[in-house]
Amino acid sequence: MVGGGMAESLTGNPLVRRVLTFDKRGIDSRIDHFAPFLCRLSRENYDLVINLHPSAKSFLMAWATGAKTRVTFHKQMGVDPSTGRVAHAIDDFSKELRAIGILEVLDRRMDFIAPETAYASLEIKLRTMGWREGSKLLVINPSASRPINRWPLERFQALAAHFAQTPNCQVIVTGAPRSFRTVMDALDEVSLAAAVAAVDPRIIDLAGLLTVKELGALLARADTFLTCDTGPMHIGAAVGSPMVVLSGAADPNRTGPIGENATVLIDRTLSCVPCRDRLCARGDVMCMQNLSVENVIAAVTERLGWNLRRNRGRRLPMVS
Repeated sequence: MVGGGMAESLTGNPLVRRVLTFDKRGIDSRIDHFAPFLCRLSRENYDLVINLHPSAKSFLMAWATGAKTRVTFHKQMGVDPSTGRVAHAIDDFSKELRAIGILEVLDRRMDFIAPETAYASLEIKLRTMGWREGSKLLVINPSASRPINRWPLERFQALAAHFAQTPNCQVIVTGAPRSFRTVMDALDEVSLAAAVAAVDPRIIDLAGLLTVKELGALLARADTFLTCDTGPMHIGAAVGSPMVVLSGAADPNRTGPIGENATVLIDRTLSCVPCRDRLCARGDVMCMQNLSVENVIAAVTERLGWNLRRNRGRRLPMVS
């Protein structure tokens, strides 16, 4: 069971039989809809519930299933003495499996299934918008749901202009897929992407035009994906996209991509980094301001250069 905007990200997974949706901020939370929803759950004969987002409503839903085994997630944000780091969210969620006898997770990678139809529809959109076939694909996601996680717009513009003028490089600007966003979020992301794309007519702007599956297909094809810590970053990690991730308030040890396929740029000279807050206590978001255009261009260039020289199956080490 997931929020309505997340359902498409799970479809097509052979391990998922059915996806239930519940819009906790919408009509599903009204009593005249919530009560019948609980009744439907009670008729399904579930044996096990793993509640990863504890709340009053989720506890009621777990109870309504009648499942004899109900496991509830307890967030662990303390520093692990053995590593000196907070637990990664994947490991934090996975620890609840011990309650049902699964003591070790053999593969920490996330799954994202993009069907061939998504690749086909993506290619049609790219061709329609002037995609230079054969060019290396640099995908840029300039937005983030939390403004504190955003790199300044003018720096994205400078970087996009640089790579738009680079031979054999096609710059594509995108944002979160349509179903992930509220109307205001969508307007914000589309305007940010449009401002970045406006610096050079060769840049393709796909913000607001892709489904979840099409975004996954695009990131799977990307030679490099530049993003802040936000939803599309996790899709990129799941499909194995080589990434440059700009991080500040968000802690890459907690929510960053796992593995060696991402370069994480973060300024740890500031004592407040990472603060993991929604708003900057300093008021200037200096952690993102300190990530210079030159350093980010260098990181993206290294990724693109590596992809030109080596087999994509090889991995670069994460740096931070």
